[in-house]
Formats: sequence, structure tokens, C-alpha cells
Amino acid sequence: MPQHFTLPEYGLIRKASIALRNEQRETQSVVFVPDRVFELMKQLSFRGNAEPILGYGVQKGQELIRLKNYVGLLQLPDGTHIEILPKISDFAQVAEMRLTLLRMLRTVPDLPFHRLSQAQLQQANLPVWEIFIAAFIAEIEQLTRQGIQKAYETVEEQSRFLKGKWQYHRQNHAHPELLAVEHDQFIADILPNRLLKTCIEFLAKRSHYLPNQAKLRKLRFIWDEIQPSSTLTEDFQKVQHLARSFDRYTQALKWAKILLMNQSWSTFGKNTNESLLFPTEQLFERYVAQGFKRYCQEYEVVYQETAHYLLQRHDGKPQFKLRPDLVLRLHKHVIVIDIKWKRISPEAPNYGIDQADLYQLYAYGQKYRATELYLLYPAHESFTTPLPAFRFDDALQLIILPFDITEPLSTAIGTIRAIIDHQKNTPTS
Repeated sequence: MPQHFTLPEYGLIRKASIALRNEQRETQSVVFVPDRVFELMKQLSFRGNAEPILGYGVQKGQELIRLKNYVGLLQLPDGTHIEILPKISDFAQVAEMRLTLLRMLRTVPDLPFHRLSQAQLQQANLPVWEIFIAAFIAEIEQLTRQGIQKAYETVEEQSRFLKGKWQYHRQNHAHPELLAVEHDQFIADILPNRLLKTCIEFLAKRSHYLPNQAKLRKLRFIWDEIQPSSTLTEDFQKVQHLARSFDRYTQALKWAKILLMNQSWSTFGKNTNESLLFPTEQLFERYVAQGFKRYCQEYEVVYQETAHYLLQRHDGKPQFKLRPDLVLRLHKHVIVIDIKWKRISPEAPNYGIDQADLYQLYAYGQKYRATELYLLYPAHESFTTPLPAFRFDDALQLIILPFDITEPLSTAIGTIRAIIDHQKNTPTS
């Protein structure tokens, strides 16, 4: 049975044979895998498009693979799952990190993660692969209860009776008792159903969670008359423009495409067609941005606005487009917020803040004539309260805030919102 390993981003993967010889122990951030699994990951790490995701190295004579700031699911050619979770704290439990990932995935555009139910979020003790399977099953069960869609399809066959059109040019003269006919049948064995049946068959061989296995066996029986697709890429292209009568199939087909066709933001490797990897920074940005749009509705909230440029050339042409993560407007107040997925600490030199980020924020403040600037970082055990305010000049200050991603989104935004409202109503000294 394929193995499953879980660790946070920036975690280390080492060979199990080395651990046995040196009596090394696993930690939450260090996992020992069979040598064959390590070699598969090593091969992947040498591919050019793997560089942002994982890297191979040698430390004290021992080989290792270090994960980078991508999260999600990587499946190796032998079926091994590597589940990569956001590092939210040195002491966070796996279920807490997994719940954070699922919450952030619900904000990914054009993918069905927003349909993850509260009940599915509460399954954070399961690997994300099984949670995704459960979400797909829920969509298929709903379609099945509503009735599997049927449509007329043209069928060519040899029949003892004349039905539809007789195709003389196809007549088998060795069997004159059979007529070559073409006719329309109202059947369930149609393209959208074939894709879903393919996904059911695919997952039935790869799920290790007993409740999912039982439901998939039942669905295989119910959908037995439908044949699986043999041309996935072509068939998924064809179902992009289905009739409106198939609208209820939209989410199930999206799940099938994700699970069968490697449809995440960033994946790699022709043999890793079940990988679902996402850049953590982008996930975090979208998650926070959605929170402000949902829970700060009296503000005009714009995500990654591109209304201003840094400078103009001698001929008046603008250059270097500015793209702040969030711009909030209310009456005369303009608030610019930048969002960073980085661990900072009051004990680190300059708090661990990149100088380039401060230059960038100053440019935002000047070009947007901002009344306040904010920089949000994920909260952790050493960063739970705002840092002392920074001042660019007498009229413009920067406040650096912790964003508690372990809280429900409404709670986390409410905390930030209270600080912004207080600051907005406090005269600048």
C-alpha cells in the first residue's frame, strides 16, 4: 500500500537508512522516508521547474531534500503521498496546520475548494487527499440522488431489426441477418458521466480511508453502465461548453479535473499527475483579501490594484506598475495593506523585515497618498501583538500587525479591523 508522509513547509526529508545507522529520530519538521522514495524525490528536485518547490542538498555528508514555501499534496510515481502543510507555529499540531490549509484553499478562484463544507473542515485529522476525495464523493452522491443525467447519442450497431437509419455501406454481407443501423439512444453513457466514472474508478484504487472506500464501491455499482473515458485531456476540453441542463455537474467536473488532471496553480513533473501544490504566499494573500472584502463591506476594498505607476519616463510614458496587495478606501481615508507570508520576530535584527518591503510600502504611501500603511505577517508564539509603529515622516506611519491564521477568518479580520478603526480615529501627532 502506498505510504503517506506529512510535514510542514521548509521541512526536511532524509533517508530512513541513515536514520537507522545514526539512531536519528523524526520530528515534526524532519521525516525519514524509504530510500526508494528519497531517490524519486531527488530525481524530481533536479528538474528545472521543481526549484521553487524543493531542493536537494548534502549536510554533514548526509543527503537531504528541503521543502520550500509550497503547500498541498505531492504524489510520487510509486503512489507515495507527501502532504505539505503551512508552518504556522513551532508547536502547532498537524490537524491545526491542515485546517489552516483547507481554510486558505477555500479562497482559490476557479477551483471547487470553496465548496468544502464545515463538516469536511472538521475532518482535519485525515490527510488532505482523503478530504478531497470525500468532497468529490459528496458532489457525486448529490448528482446521483438528483438523477444521473441522460442525453441522446448516436449509436452505430449491428441489429436484427431496422431502427433508425440503415447504413448500407457498413453492411456485413457475411451476416445478412444483421443490419448495420444508426439511431439515437437516450442513455447515461455520455461524456460528462464518463469523466466522473473515470474519477470514481481512479479514486477507488487510491483511497485508504474506509468510509471513502465504501462509498466509492457503492458509486461504482450505481454508475456501472457508464464506461470510463479513454481520452481525458480531449474530453475535459469538450465539456467546457456543456448545455445549461448540465449546470449541476459543474462542481463535480471541477473536482474530477483536479483529481485526475493536475489542475493546481503550480505543479511539476510529468509523472506527478496527482500533485496539488500551491504557493503559500499567494494562498495567504487571497485568504486575507477575501476576509477584508467579506467583513469590511463599508470600505471599498481592492485586491492588487494597478492604478498607479512608480515613475514616468522623459516622454511621459508611465513605468513600473505598482500593485499593493490591498487598498481600502472610506471617505478621505486611503489605507494600503501589504501581506507577507514570512516569520518575523521582535528578537531578530530589524524584526526580520526585508528592507525592500519598506521601500515598496513607502512608494505605495506616496503614490496613493495613503493615510495609513499596514504590513501583515502571520502570527506565531513570538509575534502576537503589533510592533511599535514606524514613521516614514510626520504624516505617514507604518504599523506591523500579526494575523492569526488559526482563528476563524471573521475573528482574525475583526481583530485587525479594530486596530485600523482605532488608528483611523486617532489624530496623527
